Order: sequence, then C-alpha cells, then structure tokens
Amino acid sequence: MGRTTDEVRREVAAALKEHDRAAAVRTAVEAVSSGAVDVPALYRDVLVPLMHDTGEGWRTGTTKVWEEHLASQAVRSIVELVYPAVLKGKADVPPTGRSVLLACPPEEAHDLGLRLVADRFDMAGWTTYFLGADTPFDEVVDAARTLGVDAVALSSSTHFHLVALRRHVDRLRAGLPGVEVWVGGPAFAVDRLGWRDEEIVDLDALLGDAG
Repeated sequence: MGRTTDEVRREVAAALKEHDRAAAVRTAVEAVSSGAVDVPALYRDVLVPLMHDTGEGWRTGTTKVWEEHLASQAVRSIVELVYPAVLKGKADVPPTGRSVLLACPPEEAHDLGLRLVADRFDMAGWTTYFLGADTPFDEVVDAARTLGVDAVALSSSTHFHLVALRRHVDRLRAGLPGVEVWVGGPAFAVDRLGWRDEEIVDLDALLGDAG
C-alpha cells in the first residue's frame, strides 16, 4: 500500500525535528523513486508546506536560524536528487513553446522556493532559465533579451524587500516590452498592497494539472 503525501510530509517533518537530514532526504526521495508520490505532489503537498512551516517557525521564534538553514538544505538536497524525475516528466509532455526566466532580485538570497517553481514549469513543458539568488537588475534584462523569454518570474521571501521589488518590476516592464513579469514568494502571503492580481502568478492556474 502506497504512502500518502500527508504521511510523507509527517515523516519528513519528524526527521527534521530530530535534526536528521539524512532521514528526511531518504524518506522524500524514496517516496518518489518507489512511485508512491510523484514530483508535483511532493513539491506541492510536502516540500512547500514544510518550507512554509519552517519559515513561520523562524518568524515566530520557535525555530532557530540554524534549524531553518538545516531544513532548507535538506529540501535543497531532495530537489537535486529528484531532478532526474523532473526531466523525465518534462520529456513526457509536449513543449508549450513558451519560456520563462526565474531569478531573485538583488539582496534576495532565498531562491529555494523559486527553484521548485522552475521545476514545475519544466514539468509543464516550458523552457526554463533559472538564475537563482541575488541577480542584478541589468543581468536579468540582458538574459531576458538574449534568451528571448516570454516571461520573467521574480521571488521575494520577506515583505522588507517588496518596496525595492516594486521598483524592480516597473523597470523590467519598461525595459522588456512584450515580456510578462510575474512575482511570487512568501512575502506575498501577508502583503499584496500595491500589486495587481495579474502580477502575482497563480502557478496552479497557469500550469493546470501539468505542473
């Protein structure tokens, strides 16, 4: 009998509570390799909730900084180890003919959530260009123009960065006519003031069942 995503999430969370990175990684990877859980479900129902809970723990003071780092590195290891399954999923769907560049703006060091988003775009048939953390504005513009992408997706983890991100997005829109610019990340769970609905990407709606 296969395990549910709830069971996998509880097992991974329990391992992380005991600071057992190896057990957390092994549990998640074996769930995918055994076929009990597919990668989209692992990301959506296991890793994202775990990252959310860890972030909330850090914000409320119940999770120490080093514990948040330990959990993040465990999730990063899981993501890297299941990446071959991401590529297989990408090969199994028809290409959309669309491309997206994903980056974190300057001074934003948290790129793990955006990496999960990049993989979901891949599994939905998009061409992805993941630049990662702390990417200078001019480099985003140059990459988007050189690669000819259809969209740019930016991530912010804390509301402290939202004012700067607003300026960043407005400059990108001016510098990349015809390119969609989307934002997302934990910061938007608590503060959407000054942002249009179409700017905050709804990944489930955009990708449908494929991602």
